[in-house]
Amino acid sequence: MNRLLVILVVLVAALGLGAYIYQRQQQPPDISSPLYHNTVTAFYVGLAALDSGDNPRAEASMKQATQLVPAEPAVWADLGLIQIRKGDFDAAAQSLTKAQELAPANADIEKLWGLLQDQQGKPDEAITHWKRAITLNPRDLKARYALAQELERQGGQNIEQQEQQLFDEILKAQPNNIVALLEKARLAGRSGDADTLRTTVQQIAKYGSGWPPSAQEQLQELQKALSNPRMAATNVQFLKNVLSPVPTYQQSLEALAVPAGQAGEPLLRFLSMPSPSPLPAEPDLGVTFTTEQLAPQRTKASAIGTPYAIWLTSQGKGSICNVSTGPKGESQLTAMASIFEKGPGLFVANAHAVQQVGVPAVTLLFPGGPSAIAPSPHGVLGLDWNYDFMTDLFLAGAGGIKFYQQTQPGKFSDVTARTKLPPNILTGNYYGAWAADIEADGDVDIVLAPTTGAPLVLRNNGDGTFAVLRPFSGMPSLRAFVWGDFDHDGDPDAAMVDEAGTLHYFTNNRSGQFRPRELPTNLGKVLAVTAADVNNDGILDLVVVQANGTVLRVSDKDDGQGWDTAPIATWSGAAASKGAAHIFVEDLDNNGSPDLVVSGGGQSQVWLSDAAGKFAPLGTPLQAEVLAVTDLNADGRLDFVGLNASHQPVRLLNKGAKSYGWQSLWPEGCEHADKEGDKRINSYGIGGELEVRAGLLVQKMPINGPVVHFGLGNQKSVDVVRIVWPNGAPQAEFDVATNQALLAKQRLTGSCPFLFAWNGKRMSFVKDCNWRSPLGLKINAQDTAGVVQTEDWVKVRRDQLVPKDGYYDLRVTADLWEAHFFDYLSLMAVDHPVGTDIWVDERFSVPMPPLQVIATAPSHPVTRAWDDNGQDVTDIIKAEDGHYLDTFGRGEYQGVTRDHYVEVELGQEVPRNGHLWLVAKGWLHPTDSSINVALGQGHGPIPHGLSLEVADGKGGWKVARPLLGFPAGKLKTILVNLDGVFMPGAARKFRLRTNLEIYWDQLSWATGLPKTTLAQQRLMPQVANLRYRGFTELHAKNRSAPELPESYDEIVQTSQRWRDLIGYYTRFGDVRELLNKVDDRYVIMNAGDEMVLHFPVPPPPPAGWVRDFVFITDGWTKDGNMNTGFSKTLLPLPAHDITGYSRPPGRLEDDPVYRRHPQDWQQYQTRYVAPREFQHVLRHALTG
Repeated sequence: MNRLLVILVVLVAALGLGAYIYQRQQQPPDISSPLYHNTVTAFYVGLAALDSGDNPRAEASMKQATQLVPAEPAVWADLGLIQIRKGDFDAAAQSLTKAQELAPANADIEKLWGLLQDQQGKPDEAITHWKRAITLNPRDLKARYALAQELERQGGQNIEQQEQQLFDEILKAQPNNIVALLEKARLAGRSGDADTLRTTVQQIAKYGSGWPPSAQEQLQELQKALSNPRMAATNVQFLKNVLSPVPTYQQSLEALAVPAGQAGEPLLRFLSMPSPSPLPAEPDLGVTFTTEQLAPQRTKASAIGTPYAIWLTSQGKGSICNVSTGPKGESQLTAMASIFEKGPGLFVANAHAVQQVGVPAVTLLFPGGPSAIAPSPHGVLGLDWNYDFMTDLFLAGAGGIKFYQQTQPGKFSDVTARTKLPPNILTGNYYGAWAADIEADGDVDIVLAPTTGAPLVLRNNGDGTFAVLRPFSGMPSLRAFVWGDFDHDGDPDAAMVDEAGTLHYFTNNRSGQFRPRELPTNLGKVLAVTAADVNNDGILDLVVVQANGTVLRVSDKDDGQGWDTAPIATWSGAAASKGAAHIFVEDLDNNGSPDLVVSGGGQSQVWLSDAAGKFAPLGTPLQAEVLAVTDLNADGRLDFVGLNASHQPVRLLNKGAKSYGWQSLWPEGCEHADKEGDKRINSYGIGGELEVRAGLLVQKMPINGPVVHFGLGNQKSVDVVRIVWPNGAPQAEFDVATNQALLAKQRLTGSCPFLFAWNGKRMSFVKDCNWRSPLGLKINAQDTAGVVQTEDWVKVRRDQLVPKDGYYDLRVTADLWEAHFFDYLSLMAVDHPVGTDIWVDERFSVPMPPLQVIATAPSHPVTRAWDDNGQDVTDIIKAEDGHYLDTFGRGEYQGVTRDHYVEVELGQEVPRNGHLWLVAKGWLHPTDSSINVALGQGHGPIPHGLSLEVADGKGGWKVARPLLGFPAGKLKTILVNLDGVFMPGAARKFRLRTNLEIYWDQLSWATGLPKTTLAQQRLMPQVANLRYRGFTELHAKNRSAPELPESYDEIVQTSQRWRDLIGYYTRFGDVRELLNKVDDRYVIMNAGDEMVLHFPVPPPPPAGWVRDFVFITDGWTKDGNMNTGFSKTLLPLPAHDITGYSRPPGRLEDDPVYRRHPQDWQQYQTRYVAPREFQHVLRHALTG
């Protein structure tokens, strides 16, 4: 009895404890608890990963959030969205069911249900959920638009009436929404409602005055067609197509629809728990600055002068420190990189010398000229011009220029003579200099300002020499220079102030070309300019100080079509500045919003920004003229360097009352890039951009030097750091410690489309294709490659492609920063006798190898092979096993290494009569346009393709087959005819020589069988369906292996991954008509697209025969590289009668291909793509 009683008590206690735990789980945690903090971190890291395209991380983080607080509906809903995007619909249904149980009347969850049903092909169920979402939130315009689209797809009676009602409701909320007006007009025309059509077109016409001519012409055609409503409906569609690029249309579309290719929108805030604020913290009004004088060691040549703060980056590069920061505790720095502990080097310069404060051994002669003129604030420039991650010093003064290279930490050598610059440049009279990678070739250049006359650019040739360029014509007497992407088109632009105070702006047209752009007429005289995102819209602004003291924001408007200006502060010291000032925008109090400093005339004024982004003065002006802003003592607060009222160099140390969080980041190109084969990004990423997101707080900063600082306010750490490097490549980093070096990943951005095939078990990667005809590819600093051949053949083995449900299933995917033009496409089935092999030569060379099928006997491994160091590499190249020959090291640039060879002995069993082929399987790590430009500037090795050398019978070697080119991409086979190459009596050996990064997997030989009968059948696709797919993860097994798709079925990103080329792509759906012949009517694929191809299966080959395949394409590929010709857009369109690519793009309507086939831009090429989602990756969901 007692035992039973004990068991009962234990059961009751257990049940009570379980009930208590369950009740606690259903209650939101206290916002001060670790549970709340951990949940917030997991939730917002998951959202940041989702927006950045890291779906696996997003799913893991969101699952963690569901485990921490299972009673929060938002985490279940967002987990469901992540699972929808990866195609795991069953798991998504379970997650959304849980979310709806917790929040049964939430419109956002209903929208996700509608999305799930739509993705599963259940339109009736999707419509039900969209309607319920509208009922729950009548103000949700995106739900109405989604419902209208679903009704349109479904069709049926009274559909137009239902859609019309939905757009009427949208227009009640947004009467000027041009997308809704166009849809209303189209529906009225289709239903024959002439009155509604007429009134709606009248409304549309009110907004037409600012449209481009092509749109105005289409509007006129629409107005003429009003008497025939159904014809007018077609004209509405034409008008819609030409309006797609217009900013007002894009803005209207963003108000109604999620970005193209993005499935659904996440919930950004908790539903049961309180959400963290998306705003910056309140300003720290307790910020003060303590002045300390800088006292360099006096030498004979030194005297007090102008101070400079320069990060020497000579120690601790790449080190990571762990920092605990946040609103509840002081910063605790552990394992700090030594360089950050020391802070930047402080230098003082006068007309005679430059001396490092506290380091008397570092005293450099300054070129002050015979009149001993002191340097300007821009007379000493720190930059790493030789890519060793040690900052060098460039001096510019009245007596010329000096190059001081940091050869060892803290030791500088004068290398001016090595630059090969002409004497008149070396001894000119100069005001100052700034760093910028002008042509985005991966090394930093110098913008040099003569005291009078137009600015020069000293182009870095990458080998220690420099060349003089003059890209900024018409710009007199430069005094201030700012480098940043102000029009948000992916490349930095230049803003400059001349001696008279006129602001000039030069738009970057890429490839080192710039075009002047008019600025607002109300700027007047400008004293100073800088770059910052002061209105927090994700686009850098110009911030200028006018002569009247107004501090003005100048922002690009309508994608380079205009400007928007607004005053943000007033500086009372303008009159005393004597026409010279300095401006800085940095987060001085770490509240998560940029602050403002303007200095001149011996004084400086600080403004702190509040949660609304408004600037308020911080006390009275400081009695010192600030010349630099940086963290001098590694405490996470930005300090000042400048001159006091007596013109003595001083530092002003920042102290505050609030312990806000902060993050300092070190963007770096690939360290040791000159030895690792990269060098695509200048050492510190100058010209790129950094953006951080902590919760819902997002900030952007330009990269102007080695260290970029962010304040985080009440956030303890960032969830994600997103870098857009100067070459345009994006990169997202998570789990980033404060003061962490961010190393650029050596990531392939272009390599042509991928081919997948059904192998009987799964869709599997075969190889890349359409490799032979790149558009606009630079082959050196001046020249662009012409198109030699547009047709491309690649072999598909019989084990890679087997029938599926009566057809051959192949897929072509676009995963990289490219656009693809497919004019023709077919599959050749090649039947041949058992005991024979067939090949195609998958090689790029000039001239191109013949497009033919070559029959051979089975291939045999070579007897022995050595690399050029004498190492036996036979085991590496004897079998096709994914182990690649890689003993040649890396060069300075991706794709090019030292001259090297592999020596091969064929063996005695090789026939001495008949046809003989070398069968070489491997892959090429290619250069790109920017690398080719950089290679063409210096005195480095010129890339050369393969050549085959044979023993000359005299103990030496001679070239038997020159100009063999290289494998055209990944997993390619090249064939080299060995007939007659060996000298009589000489050893049957050869060498394959190149200085390209070519990695051999297998080298073998085969006897040719030219008389073998082959049955070849060209098959045209029965199905050719273009659709959006997203991106698979690319992974290289090791440094020697190519980046390949890991799994066709694993989609890791569905959002816009790249800054896509702008233009009209082919709409989704059936595209067979565009592929059936070579006629310049083509499928235009964008990154993330997929073409699904089904080919008929002909009768099987006869007994004793087998079947392999050749995949045949005809078309072009154009990448987005900064130096590829006209790489911002799809224009000019390619054509078979145009072999060059030098005609600048103009209006689409004037393009020759458009003029030949205008109907294609009404029926097929109607999907307008611009990189708007890419531009706002961390923001689009916050503002959408």
